[in-house]
Amino acid sequence: MGDMDELEKRKKEAAKVMANLPSVDSSKMEWDATRFPDFHVKVLSYIPGESYVSIGRMSPGGRNFPHAHGFHQGRFILEGEFIINGKTYGPGSYIDYPAFSRYDAYSPKGGTWLQIQFWNHKTGDGPTDPHGFEYGPEEKA
Repeated sequence: MGDMDELEKRKKEAAKVMANLPSVDSSKMEWDATRFPDFHVKVLSYIPGESYVSIGRMSPGGRNFPHAHGFHQGRFILEGEFIINGKTYGPGSYIDYPAFSRYDAYSPKGGTWLQIQFWNHKTGDGPTDPHGFEYGPEEKA
């Protein structure tokens, strides 16, 4: 009988959460500056120790320098095109970045993508600043 009581309790808790799901309307959000003058973000969710989700927009001709992070990331391209490590990706493409993989991004015509970053629970590495200002100076290629 105890298992059934626990199941019912969990169902009630889930129903409460579902009735009040956290959400944001990105169409009403401003684009926030990042450390790159040609890249802006709308932070959808930032949960330290867990995950970071944002929409990123790169201006035409925008780029970042070759770098790596100690955590897993994903990018889903919504608009435009991005050239990542020399390969071109367009709308509908998903790019998976394993932890510690070195990459650079360039968008000749501009583009928008959904960014998802996850903490690396083995090393403790994770996105500490959704806008990138804490990551320090450019790395040497």
